[in-house]
Amino acid sequence: MFDIVFLGTGSPLPSPVRCGAGQVLIAAGVNVLVDCGWGVARRLNAAHIPPPSIDVAVFTHMHSDHITDVPDFLISRWTGGATRPLTVYGPEGTRETMDGFLAALRRDIGYRFAHHGDKLSREGIRVDVIEVPATPEPYAAGNAGGLLMESFEVDHKPVVPALGWRFAAGGARAVLSGDTTACDTLRRAAEGADLLVCEAMNVEMLAQRAAFLRAAGNTHVAGMLDDVPDYHAPTLDVARLAHDAGVRQLMLSHVIPPIPEDGPQVAEFIAGMAALYRGPLSVARDLQRVRVTGGT
Repeated sequence: MFDIVFLGTGSPLPSPVRCGAGQVLIAAGVNVLVDCGWGVARRLNAAHIPPPSIDVAVFTHMHSDHITDVPDFLISRWTGGATRPLTVYGPEGTRETMDGFLAALRRDIGYRFAHHGDKLSREGIRVDVIEVPATPEPYAAGNAGGLLMESFEVDHKPVVPALGWRFAAGGARAVLSGDTTACDTLRRAAEGADLLVCEAMNVEMLAQRAAFLRAAGNTHVAGMLDDVPDYHAPTLDVARLAHDAGVRQLMLSHVIPPIPEDGPQVAEFIAGMAALYRGPLSVARDLQRVRVTGGT
C-alpha cells in the first residue's frame, strides 16, 4: 500500500482554497512529487513533507499550473539540506523547462553559495532529467524505492505530449490522469485500478461562469472559458470511464470551474455521476491524504 497527499487540486482558474496541480506519493519511506503547480511548494510544508525528503519528481505536461512552483521547490529542497540531485521524469520538453528554471535561478544560487559556502551541497541543486515517451500503453518509466512508475499518453491536444501516470507498490495501483479528455488510453491504463485520480470539468457550471462574465462585460475571459471544454474531461464522461475501467475508487482533482471544499457546490459538481459509477466517489481537497490498498 502507499499514500497520496493532495497538495493542489485546482486548475489555472483562481481559487482561494485550491492550489495548482500537485500530489506526493509516499511508499516505503520514498516520497515522489507529481507536478508542482502554483502554491504546491507552500503546501509541502503544510502537509509536513520536508522538501529535502523528495528525491524524485514526475510531470504530466508543461502547462503553467503544473510547473510554476518548481523554482520555489528546488530552492527550498536545496537550502533545506538536500545532498542528492533531484531525479525528474516527464514528457519531451521537461529538460528544456528544468534547464530554464535553473538558468533563471543562476544568480540566486550563486549568491547563496557565496553566503553559505560549503553548508550547501553542490549536488543538492542539480536536476537529472529523464524524458519518457508518450505511448498508448503504459511504459515502465522507473522505480522509486519499490514504487513502480508507468507513464502513458493522454489526449490534451494541442498540448503534445501529455502524460498520465500509473503507480504500483505491494499489489496496490493508482492512476493519475493528468490533464486530458476521457480518452481510451486513460481507460486502458486505469483498468482494475484501486484508485483513479482524474481531472474533471462540470460543463454546465463552467458555462454559467462564462455567461456571468460575458454579462458583466468581460468578453475576453468568457471567450477563453469557451475553449476549455476542448481538452478536458466532463464529469459524466469521467464517471463512465471509471465504470468501464472497473476502478475501485474515484477521486476528482484539477476541478473546473473552482468550487469550495464542501457545501452545495460540491454536490452540484458531481451531480449525475453516481448513476454512472457505483463505487466510492469524492472531490479531493488540498492537503487531503488517502491510502491506496490493493483489492482482494
